[in-house]
Amino acid sequence: MVLHITVSFGISAQTLNLEITKGTDLSFTFNTIRQYTSGVVLGNATEFTIDTTVDWDLYVGTETFSAGEWDLIETYSSSGTTSIPVSILEIRADSPGRTSQQSSFFALQDISTPTYLIGSTANDISIGTGVGTNDPGDPIADPFTHKFRVSYKLTPGINYAPGIYSLTVVFTVAEDL
Repeated sequence: MVLHITVSFGISAQTLNLEITKGTDLSFTFNTIRQYTSGVVLGNATEFTIDTTVDWDLYVGTETFSAGEWDLIETYSSSGTTSIPVSILEIRADSPGRTSQQSSFFALQDISTPTYLIGSTANDISIGTGVGTNDPGDPIADPFTHKFRVSYKLTPGINYAPGIYSLTVVFTVAEDL
């Protein structure tokens, strides 16, 4: 299974930047039944930084041709279903200061119903320290709150058709409005 990482950002007159510094194209390979049933973890596979002059929100979701399902690239067999939910992919996004609102692995959803790592759909109060920190800053001056490492856990099980599947994980930083 192949995973592509995409970055998007909200447009404003202020500085608002998310830069991936490691891990944009990731591949999962499964060689044993145990890996299919227990999952494969790619620890700290993606790293990104946030540079902003405004309060911000950070959220994540998947983007595929059919919302909520992995894209089928090639199948090797007609047995099993090719309709695979994106939720078999879980992530954990940590900053050194443990500011993410999601403290453990969580299943991904389509970007139309994203999971917020910082902030929410509402206009959040400015949080200077701790969980949910969304103050303006940059990764050099504020490395504990503006740098993130992402780990991925993929547990497909054995009910799906063998093949090559793909999805895009979209991290979005936007001004907290």
